[in-house]
Amino acid sequence: MARSKYEVKAQKELESEGWVVDDKAGMSRWSKNRDFFNLFDLVAVKKDVPFIRWISIKGRQGIPGKHRKEIEAFYLPESNIKEIWCRSQGKKSYWHKVECFNE
Repeated sequence: MARSKYEVKAQKELESEGWVVDDKAGMSRWSKNRDFFNLFDLVAVKKDVPFIRWISIKGRQGIPGKHRKEIEAFYLPESNIKEIWCRSQGKKSYWHKVECFNE
């Protein structure tokens, strides 16, 4: 399955900032899930940064409330950050980024 243009753009942005990024491409042959834990599109790590970023990418439709609640409820240890990025409706920035905390 082809990746969305938003996922590709997000990965390029993260890599330009020095993050090493893995995506879920090719996972379908190993798992029925199309995402990491059925929630996240990208995982990013960076040398000398003490946390891992788990990122869900959404397009122009915004962030569905159910999806945000699922991500907030999903447990990850303290050294992990859960984020949702969606295409911003405004012209000032490309992304609307939301950090989700454990409930």
